[in-house]
Amino acid sequence: MRQDRHGRSTLHRADLTAATLAPVPTPPGTLLDAATRPGGDLHHLWTASGHPPRLCSTGGTPLPVLPVLPERFPGTHRDVWTPGPDGPVHTLLSLPDEPRGPAPAVFLVHGGPADHDRGAYDGVVHSLVASGFAVARVNYRGSTGYGPRWRRAFRDGVGLTQVEDLASVRADLVARRLIRADAVGLWGTSWGGYLVLLSLGTRPGLWQAGVAVKPVADCVAAHRTTTPALRALDERLFGGTPDEVPERYARSSPIRYAAAVRAPLLVVAATHDAKCPPGQVRGYLAALRGAGVRHESLWLDTGHDGYDGGDHVAVLRRAVVFLDRELRGPAPRRPQTPRSARSGEHHTDVPTTERRRGHAEGHHPQRPARG
Repeated sequence: MRQDRHGRSTLHRADLTAATLAPVPTPPGTLLDAATRPGGDLHHLWTASGHPPRLCSTGGTPLPVLPVLPERFPGTHRDVWTPGPDGPVHTLLSLPDEPRGPAPAVFLVHGGPADHDRGAYDGVVHSLVASGFAVARVNYRGSTGYGPRWRRAFRDGVGLTQVEDLASVRADLVARRLIRADAVGLWGTSWGGYLVLLSLGTRPGLWQAGVAVKPVADCVAAHRTTTPALRALDERLFGGTPDEVPERYARSSPIRYAAAVRAPLLVVAATHDAKCPPGQVRGYLAALRGAGVRHESLWLDTGHDGYDGGDHVAVLRRAVVFLDRELRGPAPRRPQTPRSARSGEHHTDVPTTERRRGHAEGHHPQRPARG
């Protein structure tokens, strides 16, 4: 049995006859999968923030080495706990090697909201840390892995509670002189992208750049055009439909605050997205244009879940170049991205072929979540 707690995994053997649990010794980190073998051996796939996944055996059985990445990637990794009204907020912080004072930082904001960031290898963290950024992964209120009270803690409202936690962690890391106050960006996908937009609009003085990938941008429009499972999730979080509690949806909707955004923003959206539909993203982009907010957009010809290799590289490249330019100054060269075949829109398209995909970043198919 695996238990995820505070961003780490533990394993136990359950004796159903004796009704006991016995811990299985594993290194600190995250267990992605496990399988029993004859003789009581247990094979598991282990990873940690500074270590790509590797196969392990509790019985000392030699297992193949996964030919993916070096044993360790650059950076140092630590946990930070920030005081909060419902208990301390846990952050997985990755710092570049040999930082010369506080570093420019990117907050990678997980989706869900019923999910959490783990002490596990993440290719986006790798890319950012190797590029000289500090990376903060905040398990804000509403995250799993910290008990039911934490998951239900939405005292300031949907989204606004989580924005408060991101702002508190930012202030804490600045006070500890770990990150630069004048060079902090946000990057999130799906519900994480929603929190990026809401943070930029409600706390415009705190952030210097934002990347929102396949986000919820208009809570009312998203509710009316998303899937039935996600409409039910919205109604549970907000306590009703937009017709029943319109003020709650309006207060938590990024489009309400679009004109207040001051940081440059990159929005990545998908033309076949059923969870965070494209229409509500287009409405938000129109609001940005109407307010004169500096922004860029990138459209993918896909659905919500998953990337093919080309999409992943295009989004990663565009986002890292964008954040590097906005948080550290202009880059000498910018990678070229294919131009859109459509005209009249201020965005760049990367056309792809839609395929069936079984995995999405930050998405667990066993429960309704925007990822």
